[in-house]
Amino acid sequence: MRPEYSNHGAGSAQKSWAFCPSSRDGASAGGGTAPPSAMHASAGHGYSVSGYVNGYNPTLPAYPPTRAQLEAARARGGGAPTGPAPPGQRFRQATAVWDGPAPRGDPNKPQPGTPYYINTPKEEVFDASKEAKDAHIVGGGRLPYCGCDGSVAAKGLAAGATHVRCGNSRDSSLKSAGEAIAAYGREKVFVSAKLSPDEHARVGEAVAAILAATGVGYLDLFSIEWPVQHKQGTTEVDGEGSLEATWEALEKCVSEGTVKALGLANFSVPAVERLMKVAKVKPAVNEVELHPLLAQRKLVGVCRRYGLLVVAHTSLASGDDKLLKHPKLVQACADAANPQTPQALLTRWSLQRGVPIIIEDEQTLDECMKATTFRLTNAQKVLIDAIEPPPKDGGVRFFHPAFDFTFDDPFLGGVYRPGLDLVPN
Repeated sequence: MRPEYSNHGAGSAQKSWAFCPSSRDGASAGGGTAPPSAMHASAGHGYSVSGYVNGYNPTLPAYPPTRAQLEAARARGGGAPTGPAPPGQRFRQATAVWDGPAPRGDPNKPQPGTPYYINTPKEEVFDASKEAKDAHIVGGGRLPYCGCDGSVAAKGLAAGATHVRCGNSRDSSLKSAGEAIAAYGREKVFVSAKLSPDEHARVGEAVAAILAATGVGYLDLFSIEWPVQHKQGTTEVDGEGSLEATWEALEKCVSEGTVKALGLANFSVPAVERLMKVAKVKPAVNEVELHPLLAQRKLVGVCRRYGLLVVAHTSLASGDDKLLKHPKLVQACADAANPQTPQALLTRWSLQRGVPIIIEDEQTLDECMKATTFRLTNAQKVLIDAIEPPPKDGGVRFFHPAFDFTFDDPFLGGVYRPGLDLVPN
């Protein structure tokens, strides 16, 4: 072995060259091997010590011409490489056809240029026996999907809305609502009421006043109407600990048996998260404004993760034409497969989201209750969902309190979604 290779351990490169068939052709008569440089010079074939000849291994099957060889051949004016192939190789003759079709892949996947769905999705068939009438809430009760305001309790119960949502202790309709509930049967009706912003300091008195006015004996649900305190014509945002103190007083009502479950109303994601950290009796419901122009998808999702059932009020946008006469809603109403009124479609949209609703207007009560007799078509679902504004634009509110109140940014709290920053306006 030459001296320059003596310190290379096994000398793998030298041995590889030594055992290359082409290198043995140039071996010395005495059985030794010539170094690569000498072989290159003597043979002139460009052999390498790795056993490859001009980039080809003679022991492998024939390769098709490389792109470089084809381009070189075209540059010379020929259709295929000219000259001898590398030792042990042969050029594959070019043809004008593919060797075989490209793999088709999954035959059930849409082909390029076709609609996403190969077949039109099947329409959901309405089956009254499979329609949910109520939903379980924290505390063991079941809240009906269709409810009505206490001011229309008599007609609402007659129409099948078995949840009567009363107001606060000063609500003028408490007595008439109680009479309607008694006539229908107390055990058949889910009764709820609210704690007004100026009653946070006297929770027990507020509950007692509502029970006395309605005569219902107990409340199935009692909710904080707003996450603020309001005193004598001014708005005082709850200070540190005040909301927690109010909730502690509500929990006492549960232990006394006057209230079965506790709830929230008009609470944002940060307000819900703040209360969940201290609540011993977890809230069961968050009643908020919900409709296609204010879908509040993040709030609904966060509440569900915490076990709160979201209930919709102002689901008809207080009768505002901005929603009721929205072009997409008008188009959905004219669906030949399921023609309906805007009130019926909007109510059904909430119900199919799994969101119970509160019907507040006696004039629309019958139309809203029709939502329990059909399901939205696929086209109607697409149209109504498309009414929702882009997330960065926010929604449109139609319900505001009589006092000054600033709603939280809908992006606050929960899990931050950076992808929303990329949603075009």
